[in-house]
Amino acid sequence: MTLNNCSSEPTVKAYLFKLAHELAYSDAEIRAGLEYADRASRRSHPLGEWDNAGRFYALERTLSVTTCRSPSKAWPYSQMVAARTAAHCAEVYKADNATHVGRIGRAYNKLLAGEDKDALRRLLKKGIRKREAELARAPRR
Repeated sequence: MTLNNCSSEPTVKAYLFKLAHELAYSDAEIRAGLEYADRASRRSHPLGEWDNAGRFYALERTLSVTTCRSPSKAWPYSQMVAARTAAHCAEVYKADNATHVGRIGRAYNKLLAGEDKDALRRLLKKGIRKREAELARAPRR
């Protein structure tokens, strides 16, 4: 599958899924990476509630959200910022590695921006040899 100068989101997602699977990324990491990219670029927003003072409280209670500072008058968006991180998205989607989630997110944004596919492959190949070795050693279910 190639992009052929098409930058529609479904085409880009399909291409990224195929490429990431070839490079030993898990489905959870890919889905979390896509969500991370959307949240980081404000194409989607974390679930949460606002109080009367304008403070945001995230509904997804992950470690990233619970360990950040509590929303206050001075820092009303602290939980929103925490809910836009790769670590939070990895936790929500039960992905093993937040670094891989971040790489998928950066790759997705680069694909949408029309960046070179070779640069994208180089970005996604970082740390993959170790990952492939771990998968080969892991007992099969």
